[in-house]
Amino acid sequence: MFSVFRRVLSGLASRTLESPAILQQHHLKVLSAGMKTYDVPPDYSDVVLLEKPKLKFLNKVPNLKKAKKEMKKLRDIQGPANTANTFRWGQYGILAMGGGYLHWGHMEMIRLTINRRMDSRTTFARWRINAPYKPITRKGLGQRMGGGKGAIDHYVTPVKCGRLIVEVGGHLELGEVESVLKEVAKKLPFPAMVVSRESLAAMQQEQAERETNNQNPWTFERIVRSNMLGIRKVISPFDLHNHGRYTGKFFNPERPRTRLLLHKMKPARGSSRASTRGPKGAGRTGKHLQQKPLPDGESAQDKARKKAPAELRKVKGQEKWKPLDKSSIMILDNMLSLSILSVLTMKSKEKEESQRHLNSLKDQFLAKCSQLPVPPQKHGNLMQVSQQFHTENQKVNQGKKKLEALEESSQVVVSQLEQLQGKMDCLEHECRSMRDKLEEEELNAQKFIQLTEQAVLHLPALPRYPENEPTLQEIIMKVVPDPKAVMKALQKRKVTGNVNAFLELAHKQTDHL
Repeated sequence: MFSVFRRVLSGLASRTLESPAILQQHHLKVLSAGMKTYDVPPDYSDVVLLEKPKLKFLNKVPNLKKAKKEMKKLRDIQGPANTANTFRWGQYGILAMGGGYLHWGHMEMIRLTINRRMDSRTTFARWRINAPYKPITRKGLGQRMGGGKGAIDHYVTPVKCGRLIVEVGGHLELGEVESVLKEVAKKLPFPAMVVSRESLAAMQQEQAERETNNQNPWTFERIVRSNMLGIRKVISPFDLHNHGRYTGKFFNPERPRTRLLLHKMKPARGSSRASTRGPKGAGRTGKHLQQKPLPDGESAQDKARKKAPAELRKVKGQEKWKPLDKSSIMILDNMLSLSILSVLTMKSKEKEESQRHLNSLKDQFLAKCSQLPVPPQKHGNLMQVSQQFHTENQKVNQGKKKLEALEESSQVVVSQLEQLQGKMDCLEHECRSMRDKLEEEELNAQKFIQLTEQAVLHLPALPRYPENEPTLQEIIMKVVPDPKAVMKALQKRKVTGNVNAFLELAHKQTDHL
C-alpha cells in the first residue's frame, strides 16, 4: 500500500519536471491487494567469523631496547599507499583520503567506539595500521635554541592516501555500521570516508577508466615533456614521480595518470639565460657552419610568410551572410561594459588609464564585429532574454514551493497511513487470537458431547425370577453354619470397603447424568 502511494507521488513530481518523452519510461507498478514485497535477505555463507572479533589494544610506546630519534620524513605521508589499500577480511572499512599522522588517542577512540557499539556474535573488526612507531621529539618551554633535537615526546603512525584504517565484517549490512564508521571518520586528523568492497572496487575501476579513456590532450605528461611556461623549473621530483596527482599529502582525482615515467627525464636549466657552451668538439676545430645569406631587407620570418597561403574553407550559403544587427552589437556593448566595470572595481591604482585602454579595446572589437558577416538567424529580441530568464526563474521557484508543499502533505498522509496500517495489524492480531480461541472452544464442546454419549450404559435386561424363589444370598447363608460371623469378616476386609466406595461414587455420577 505504501509502495504504491510513494510510486504515485514520484510519478507526479517527475511529471512536473521531466519531458513527455522521459515520462513514458515511468510505469506505475500495480500490486495486488494484501500482498507485500520484501527484499531478499543477503547471503552470508561465504563470510567467515573470526575467533577474536574485537579490536585489540595497541601499545602507546613501541617495545624497543633503545629509542632512536628520526627526521620528519614527510615522504611517509605523501603520495599513494602501496600497502593495505584493498580489503582482506571484512566487507566495510574506513579509507584515508589524505595523508597524516595517527596518535595513540585516535586509535583508542576508534577501538572503544567500535567495540562498544558492535555485536561480537555477528560482527568482527580488524586493524589495518600498525601501532605507533615513529618518534616525535619536542623541547620543553623555556629552553634556548640549539643543543640538538629534543627528547622523544610521543609516537605516531604515518598514514598515506588510499590506506584502509580499520575493517569491519560479519553477518551485517552497511546500514548497520555506517553511522558508527562515519562518526569515527569525522574525528580523524585527515579526510576519510566509509567504503565497502563494492564501492572501493568501483572507485578503482573509475580511476582506471579515466586513465585509459582520457580525451583531454593537455595531459600532465605533455605539459612537462614540452616544458610549457618553464614548468620544469618549479616542478619537484615528487610531482614527476606521482604525475602531479598529489598536492603534498592530498589526492587530486580529477587529474588522470599518464603511463610515461616522467622521473626519468632530465631536469631543465635553472635559469632562462642562453647556454654559453657549445656542443662537444666545437672549440677544437676551426670550422664554422656558414648559412646562406638572405636578400637585403628580408628575414627568415618573411620568407616563411611567402609560402603558399592556405585556402579558406568555404561554407555552404556563405553568400547570404549579413553583418551583425544593431541589437546584437548593443548586447555585446552592454556585456563588455559590465565586465570592464567589474575589473575596474578590483583595481585601486591607475583606474583612468586602464579604463581608457579597455574602452579603446572594446570600441575596436565592436567595430570589427559590425563588419563581421554572420549567417541569418531568427533569434528574436535578445534584449528581453534577461527578463525571460527572470520570469522562468520565478516559475521554477513557484514549482519548487508547490513540490515542497506536496511533499509535506504526502508525508502527513503517509504518516496517517502508517498509523492506520498499525491499527489494522493490531486488529488482525486480535481477530486471529479470537479465532484460535473459538476453535479451541469448539474442540472442547465436541469432546464434551462425546463424553455424554459414552456415559449412557446400554445393558441387557435381567432375567425374571419367580417371587417365591430365594435369593443367592439367602441360599449361601443357609449353607454357612454361622452367617453373622461371615458377614462381619467380609465387612472388615479392605476390598469390600473399596467396592462400597466405588459403588457410592458410581451412584453419584449416575445421579448427575
